[in-house]
Parts: sequence; structure tokens; C-alpha cells
Amino acid sequence: MTFFHLDPEVYKKYRDQVIELSNSIQVDINEHLPPGKRRRGLSDREIAERLGLDERTVTEVRAVAERDYYDLSEWERAIEFKRKACRDYVENRIGLGPKKKKAPPA
Repeated sequence: MTFFHLDPEVYKKYRDQVIELSNSIQVDINEHLPPGKRRRGLSDREIAERLGLDERTVTEVRAVAERDYYDLSEWERAIEFKRKACRDYVENRIGLGPKKKKAPPA
């Protein structure tokens, strides 16, 4: 296992910018916003290029910042949301291809 040291001053300086530019705070095409206000989150590489940092530093800043920014209940709600979305997809074939036809009542 490799270790990466993140300078606390670098973290403090870039934390808010990295979170804002990433997918951690989503203001994207799925929101009901005018096109000028919509944006996609950037990848760690894109954020690194924009801020003049290396990609690994951005990844570490984002990972630590996400844990600082969201409390445990937020992570638990996200996990449950994803589980439900997967179940709904499997049960109803939401999203792709023809839906299963339910058998008529006997």
C-alpha cells in the first residue's frame, strides 16, 4: 500500500474549489435550470489542470473534503438510493430496452 501526504495548507487552500468543481456538488443537466446555469462536474484530471495541481493531489483533496463535507447519514442515504435504483432497474427494466410485460391476472 502506498501513502500520500497531503499538506494541510494545500488542503485548506483548494478544498472548496475542488469540491465545487467536482461531481460532489451537482448542478448539471438533470436539474431544472436554464442552460447557462447548468454544468457538469469535472474529473480530477480536469480540476488539476484548471488549478495547476497534479491529479493525485486533487484526488486526495476531494476524498478528504467529501468526508468533511457530508456526514455519515448522507452517505447512508446515497447507498440506499443506489440500491433502490438498482432494484427498480432489475424489476422494471427502467431505462433500457423493452419493458417486461406483466402476465394478465388469472
